[in-house]
Amino acid sequence: MKTYFALFLISACASLTLTPLLRRFCERYQLLDEPQGDRRVHQKAVPRLGGVAIFLSLGIALSVLPLVNNLLTQTLRPDLREIVVFLVCGFLVLMLGVYDDLRGANAAVKFAGLGAVTVLFYVLGGRIESLSIPFVGNVTLHPVLGFLLTLVWVVGIANAFNLIDGVDGLASGSALFSSLVLLTVSLIQGKALVAVIALVLTGALAGFLRYNFNPASIFLGDSGSLFVGFALAALSIQGSQKASTAIAVAIPILAFGLPMVDTSVAIGRRFLSGKPIFQGDRQHIHHMLLARGWSQRRVALVLYGVSALFGLLAMLFVNSGNSLTAVVLFVVGVAVVLALGKLRYHEVDELRASVKRNIGERRARAANNLRMRRACQAVSSASTLDELFDGVLEVLELGEFAYAAAQLSCNAQLEVNERAVALAKQNGSMRYVAINEGRIHWTWKHDDFKDVDVLGSDLFWAMRLPLGSAQGRLGYLNLYRQFEADALLFDVNYLTTAFQPAVARAAERIFVAAGESTPRQRAASGG
Repeated sequence: MKTYFALFLISACASLTLTPLLRRFCERYQLLDEPQGDRRVHQKAVPRLGGVAIFLSLGIALSVLPLVNNLLTQTLRPDLREIVVFLVCGFLVLMLGVYDDLRGANAAVKFAGLGAVTVLFYVLGGRIESLSIPFVGNVTLHPVLGFLLTLVWVVGIANAFNLIDGVDGLASGSALFSSLVLLTVSLIQGKALVAVIALVLTGALAGFLRYNFNPASIFLGDSGSLFVGFALAALSIQGSQKASTAIAVAIPILAFGLPMVDTSVAIGRRFLSGKPIFQGDRQHIHHMLLARGWSQRRVALVLYGVSALFGLLAMLFVNSGNSLTAVVLFVVGVAVVLALGKLRYHEVDELRASVKRNIGERRARAANNLRMRRACQAVSSASTLDELFDGVLEVLELGEFAYAAAQLSCNAQLEVNERAVALAKQNGSMRYVAINEGRIHWTWKHDDFKDVDVLGSDLFWAMRLPLGSAQGRLGYLNLYRQFEADALLFDVNYLTTAFQPAVARAAERIFVAAGESTPRQRAASGG
């Protein structure tokens, strides 16, 4: 235990010492993160390359191990090769991040670089060979599948920590909680190698966080976020090897809960929006919280709490069975979805609305679409104005419209318009008809809005359907609906593709019949 404590102190003290030295070095040589671009939230240039201090602190602490001879170091001697592999691959990831910090690298270069390092890590023994699945048990993976899973896991986790590095101290603090989870689990399971590396990583992160928390005087940079993400992913693979329960899946997932959720949401919403998946934006979880007016400090502290909660949940699986694993992961997934809904992502709202439309309201929508089709057919076949307006009323009731106004005219021929009104039954929908300035005017208002000035109110939206035929314009039909009304439970396209043409056809036919039956027309035809 003294060795563990000493390793932590060495790593933390090295980080506390090296970080300000590195900060001054970056300031001297202008290795700064300038506040350029709409994704930046800091207001002044801040030194980057914080990952170098973390890597050096970790390396210094691990280099002490060969100088100590006790039970722990004797246990670790057979694993010396794994430590060297970890440091070599970690150094390569660090250099990739340094290059990105200094010269800039696009997503393709970073993915290719991380992929190449992961392939090397796999070849040297860092691989996922089996997977424990709830209700199924331990499954040995085909080498190709194991390689692909290792590649996706390492590259994905490394980029996940890179993506959440948008607020002072968030990525380093979240990584600190993740490393604490891996440390605790490895100590319980007796995995000395993982415990030692996780311990020194925890110390390095704790020392660095002293300077990285808001207001940050140095940033992780891509060098730090990519290296820390790779280190944690590699440790989770080492810790899950030869595990025979579902904790081999559940603990890493929950240990990296916050970055995994943020990355999954980013990929999902960009896919739904039709945007490039690897195109940066300001809609990560921390950005959404900042948009609510939260300070960087508050955002970091709240998300620390989320990371800690994920870590505590991970602890439930240390001595649990597969059945509990599946249940808890399901509950956590539901809780995450509900929490994301509170952030008001447009994509989440649209997905929820889509599910509601296609599952909860599907039957009602289908029934209303059929009613709309029948109403349009009735309107289309109307031969008199009362039949036409009766059909229009059915559509208005179906759509829960508040008000409607129509104007119809046969080329301003007063006699034809009056005859069309005279041929209709003077009851029902015709009580809303009047002839004004030679045109037929029809207005209707729902009973719930009898005393409301719909036309003078800002509480309603309107749709205007112009009516016309080959012979010219016939008029229009305006529909008004309350903004606060429930969503339309039929396909709104029917109003323009079926309803409007049906009204126009019926009006044209009615005016033709009225024109043929006027006294002047009968006299002209010798009737």
